Amino acid sequence: MPSVPAVLSLVSGLAVFAQATEEATHSGFLPDTFWPGLFATLVFGLVGIALVVLGFKVFDWITPIIDVERELAEKSNMAVAIVTASIILGLCYIVAHVVK
Repeated sequence: MPSVPAVLSLVSGLAVFAQATEEATHSGFLPDTFWPGLFATLVFGLVGIALVVLGFKVFDWITPIIDVERELAEKSNMAVAIVTASIILGLCYIVAHVVK
């Protein structure tokens, strides 16, 4: 069992840490890095979405035998839906690591 002075020391250290953290987070409404971070998030998000769309268009162009839109809309082909979803998820995985 820890001694009383050790417990009091731990509690006072935690109180000092909590007060410093609270002062740091409430010192201003927004930190200085908020707007640049928001701008970077929007730009990289749009770049990522554009790369995924471009990658899917390349996949659609490479496979002219399969008309993905017709297979999904008219025939409700589940196999094409699964392949298309896996292509999109794979592209998202690659783009996430490239844009990061």
